[in-house]
Amino acid sequence: MTECYRYAVDTYEKMTDEAKSKISLELLYNAICYYHGDAEKIVQELLRMDQATLSKFTAMLAATRQQVKQMHKATLAAMPASGRSIFASPEVEDIIFYRISNGLPIA
Repeated sequence: MTECYRYAVDTYEKMTDEAKSKISLELLYNAICYYHGDAEKIVQELLRMDQATLSKFTAMLAATRQQVKQMHKATLAAMPASGRSIFASPEVEDIIFYRISNGLPIA
């Protein structure tokens, strides 16, 4: 479990049922990785979004997460076994997700 995911789970458990009906754990996790900030503020920002914007944002984050998972998996498969251990960390996927979703270079 990555640090971002653990942070999302801890925050999600504290949310009201009303907030949980609008924000899934997956959305919160992706949003925390995207914004890389205070989870409580992120929840408030998500709750302020209208449904159409929230749906688009959710879809964009989910598509980016899927792209990063595939990229990470392909990269690991192409690496020699000796270099995989460090890059195999799930934390690396969260870092790549942040950089790609914010238009930052990976290298």
